[in-house]
Amino acid sequence: MKKSLLIKNLLTGKPKKSKEYMIAEVPVGEGKLFKIGYGKVAIFKDENGQVYTFSPICKHMGCIVDWNSEDKTWDCPCHGSRYDRYGKVIHGPTKADLDKKEL
Repeated sequence: MKKSLLIKNLLTGKPKKSKEYMIAEVPVGEGKLFKIGYGKVAIFKDENGQVYTFSPICKHMGCIVDWNSEDKTWDCPCHGSRYDRYGKVIHGPTKADLDKKEL
């Protein structure tokens, strides 16, 4: 971490997680949500270590999806939409995949 960013984080009391830190926190074969700035990002790391990142905002009504570690899916708690680990729709009412998001 750059010295100026470290000092800023110490002064504001809001340390920011680096891209590398977030990726390292996701176990292989699992997904996890992270807060970044004023939003969130959903991260999935496959069995080969490939990382997929997307917006966790459900395309149906805008709720935030949760990672279901048993089924390995992203599930919307509001209306039951489900997305596979790569953000693709597997069950509605949504009809659109989760948006890809850069870290």
